[in-house]
Amino acid sequence: MSKTSEVGMNVTIDGPPIKHVSHGRAVLVLAIGTAFLAGTPLWVKATNMDPSTQAFLRVVIGCLLLVPFGIREMRKKERLGKKGIMLSVAAGLFLGIDFTAWNYSIFYVGAGIAAILLNLQVIIVPMLTAVFDKYKIPPVFLILVPIMTVGVLLTGGVFESAEASGGPETIYGIKTATLGTIFGLTSGICYSFYLYLSRKAGTSARKDLYVQPMMYTMAAQAIPPTIIAFFFSPRGGFDFKNGVLLNGELPLVNPETTVGDPLTAWNWFNLICLAVLGQALAWTFVQYGTVWLDPTLSAGILLLSPVTSVIIAAPLFGEIPSKLQVLGIFLILGTVAYQNGLFSMFTKSKRKHERGNPDEPLDQELIREGLAPHHDPQEVPNNPYKKHNHGPFH
Repeated sequence: MSKTSEVGMNVTIDGPPIKHVSHGRAVLVLAIGTAFLAGTPLWVKATNMDPSTQAFLRVVIGCLLLVPFGIREMRKKERLGKKGIMLSVAAGLFLGIDFTAWNYSIFYVGAGIAAILLNLQVIIVPMLTAVFDKYKIPPVFLILVPIMTVGVLLTGGVFESAEASGGPETIYGIKTATLGTIFGLTSGICYSFYLYLSRKAGTSARKDLYVQPMMYTMAAQAIPPTIIAFFFSPRGGFDFKNGVLLNGELPLVNPETTVGDPLTAWNWFNLICLAVLGQALAWTFVQYGTVWLDPTLSAGILLLSPVTSVIIAAPLFGEIPSKLQVLGIFLILGTVAYQNGLFSMFTKSKRKHERGNPDEPLDQELIREGLAPHHDPQEVPNNPYKKHNHGPFH
């Protein structure tokens, strides 16, 4: 027998009651998903596949794995509405560009560094809400944006000599590290659009629809790498035979067109790990865990993913960051930590703002914090976004 309830102010929920997930279970599932995410840049490099081909196979295999679970979710709970589907598809198109650009970045600047560059979303997403939803950006952004910018440039190795990379000095006439950083930034920007749109999709349906949004997103993800492969790649389409790296390094001669080593069973095994663990399970587990946890705790757990990627990439691929890159990594991760309120967990002047209701829609949360249109942070008692806040950057 179906039950209809109201969640927030504008979402009608049909079907069985939403089953609450315990705090411990949510943390465990999110931690497992984060561990799988930490392995994705390592699996990407270990597959040694053309970036577009790899992105396509990753999302198609992942999507096919989710289809039976998505159908089961439709039958047991409810179907994702048209608005949710449209937003999930739009989010998937951006995520498809993100994956392809990120793959290029991994081969050009390394798996660990590419994982760090992706965190650009912490300053892009708030900007998107300001532009499209007219929400207010806290004044601290005037400090966070330049810090993040410097961190990105340092982490990408833009200020270091080309010889330090160990590969070709330039690709398409651009310094390899600079090109890799550009791809990393493109990835981060597209990932930000994905987060913005997927959050919109999430607020349009019941919070326990974990599989359907990702299923539609992954289906749409296959479109951008297909277009890039057949219209922009020098390989003229998907390449299921040849890799990118020669003996673990980018080709020194004509790196734009020279193919890498033939793909082996080991490369395909890593692709399966990437599609199953790093795609289907990782994203679904993160979706499952984050909707039931405090955003600060979720951010803290997810922040372990890029840190772990950097640590593991060193022994696996010999990717040892320089001193400037380490400084850049700390600047980026510090910005991410502050933006997600992690520093307040270790200071005496902890934020004492009202804890949000897990079922509270994003719009209502922003109104409560004074960041929505026609609402002023200065009018909200004990608001961490007030100008007199004594946080690390004030």
